Amino acid sequence: MPQVIDFPTLGGDRAQLPDYVRVAKELPAAGEPFKEFRARLRAAKIWDRERPIVPLRFLGAGGATVVPSKFMQALAAARNDDEVNQAVLGRLWELNPILFKTIFELFSQRPYGKDEIYKFLGSHAFRGTVPSRPALEAWIQLAVTTGLVKAVGIAITPGPSTERWAKKVGELSMDELLAEDAPLADPAIPDDAVPAEPAASAPQAITSEPTAQVIAQVTTSAGGAPLPPALRHLIEAASLASPRGRARPVPPSRFAGGFSDEIKAETGERLAAWWREVKPSTHGFTPQDFALDPEAWVEGADEVLYRVAVAAALAFRLDTDRNGVLAAFKALEQAGVLGDLYHGTVPETLPAQVDPKALMLASLAARRCAESPDLASALEQKKSGEEVFAALDAVLGRGLFRIELFWILDMLAQLGVVRHDDLGSLTPVPHRLVRDTLFRFGFLDSPYAADAAALQNAARAAHAAAGAAGRADEVLASFAMAAGCAYDCAHRRTCEYACRERLE
Repeated sequence: MPQVIDFPTLGGDRAQLPDYVRVAKELPAAGEPFKEFRARLRAAKIWDRERPIVPLRFLGAGGATVVPSKFMQALAAARNDDEVNQAVLGRLWELNPILFKTIFELFSQRPYGKDEIYKFLGSHAFRGTVPSRPALEAWIQLAVTTGLVKAVGIAITPGPSTERWAKKVGELSMDELLAEDAPLADPAIPDDAVPAEPAASAPQAITSEPTAQVIAQVTTSAGGAPLPPALRHLIEAASLASPRGRARPVPPSRFAGGFSDEIKAETGERLAAWWREVKPSTHGFTPQDFALDPEAWVEGADEVLYRVAVAAALAFRLDTDRNGVLAAFKALEQAGVLGDLYHGTVPETLPAQVDPKALMLASLAARRCAESPDLASALEQKKSGEEVFAALDAVLGRGLFRIELFWILDMLAQLGVVRHDDLGSLTPVPHRLVRDTLFRFGFLDSPYAADAAALQNAARAAHAAAGAAGRADEVLASFAMAAGCAYDCAHRRTCEYACRERLE
């Protein structure tokens, strides 16, 4: 029995299952050239350029001439959604019955949260190959979509298809499945269908005022995902010297059983050494960018806090670069809109240069701040950074801000209006890219953060990992971009860092 641990995602709902069915129905019985088949996968948004094996393996398709696999024949013959669901579940069973049986038996006992399931898979009780956390999420998504399970909050429980699979899952013991363990051969991809590696070239010079086109080309990892808006000031990271190939590799045997404090300390030292060597200029936001200073806080702390909140909303919610954020804020300021909104008056005029989305975000921030006019003075009375964060979360959270709260706290720390010993562990902004990197390095058990407490834990982990080097979020994000970090990493066999990807 094979133990495949990579599964395609469906975009969050069942929308893509009909695309798989259509691809299967349209494939001629005699087959078709691979390039034509790939073109149809691309049109259906199933093709994954960086990981082509994943959808091909799931479909059971490959070779110079692609012919329908048994799974594709089952999809093509399906007469309704239920038959499609059963065909997909059958494919999940074929690809990894050990994982299927394990998860099935867990949620059959009681509701299980995804974190609980992943912890079980990472324990000695699980005898199979452990998937990555994103891969587990993809498996569960397929199970929910096809009715094997249903989601109840953050937990999964038996779904409408559970009863049909109970007998099949119960008939085989884990010992039998493990005894028949055999790898599944990867589908063949013709040589001329593999995307060529780009030729090496000297990094292009990046100006201090990058254009939107340059920003759009900056990627976070080998996976090619664009940088989130609040990280787009890290424009130089893509051309930094690689942090790989600088030291002896950490043997996987040292962290196969877990990431010890010693291992994590070594990772932190390597990060700091690399950061000191490259010495990048990150052009991060400062209070001065928004014309804020400690004197303004003394004169009107509540209005300064409001303006910081507006700046945070623009930095995270406008899909633009650093210059775009500053331009939007300046337009609101020069038009008098910020002052009008703060004082609860309707702006007399709205110049064309005022971005409608920026205006909406500023209005939301104004309304929330108006509900707690004494928030700034309350922050000054808090005795720790954690108390300050909790106060910000109580007022500016509640569906308005989440990750932005760390950015706001950092701006207040830069202004010097809050000073606490634990601020350093709460000011790193735990972007998803940062959490992914922390997860790979073993500083986090999961890259996902469903609430403020989980985000705080990620910020503390970032500080522990890279706080000694500088701004921890910038260090970790820059490292991921410069090293080409990604799930299903292409460098896992040559990278010297203690990373979960090397255990796959």
